Amino acid sequence: MKNNTTILIIITWVLLLSAVSILLNDMREFDFDQFKDFQNWAKTANKNDPWFTSKNAIQWRYYAINAGLFFWRGYLIYGFSYFLSILKEIENGKYFSAKNINYFKKIGNIFIWYTISVFVLRFLLAAIGGSTFNFFNELKGEFTFLIPVGLAFYILAEIFKRAKHTEEENNLTI
Repeated sequence: MKNNTTILIIITWVLLLSAVSILLNDMREFDFDQFKDFQNWAKTANKNDPWFTSKNAIQWRYYAINAGLFFWRGYLIYGFSYFLSILKEIENGKYFSAKNINYFKKIGNIFIWYTISVFVLRFLLAAIGGSTFNFFNELKGEFTFLIPVGLAFYILAEIFKRAKHTEEENNLTI
């Protein structure tokens, strides 16, 4: 079992490092010059135009939403890091530990909150950019995958909780 756990730990590290690398590359490619333009907004803004619909405000909202998307992707990567903790507990022979139960719940929370937040941010991004937002096209992507996976981790947490309770009862009867 230790060899299988070691292989899973290596695979998890490779996936985590790849995901972090992709996120950092996407952040590097993002146009951060928009922030410099926004800092000069007070100097260039027409005081008679409503702020909410001004070009600079729209650019700022686009920048803020993309920063939010970067944050949530980082948060999802953080959620994947809990797999390392679960594997460490399994390697130590603590399959049904309270830590594993909490880790499964945390992973489920992260997956569900990530999906909902990114869905809302993409809707806002489409509304600001004037592009079309098709609910069903958005559901075809990662959303159809991550919500059921998040719910599955909640179910795993409940299964592990009951297994822990059963294991404790069995230890008492011997």
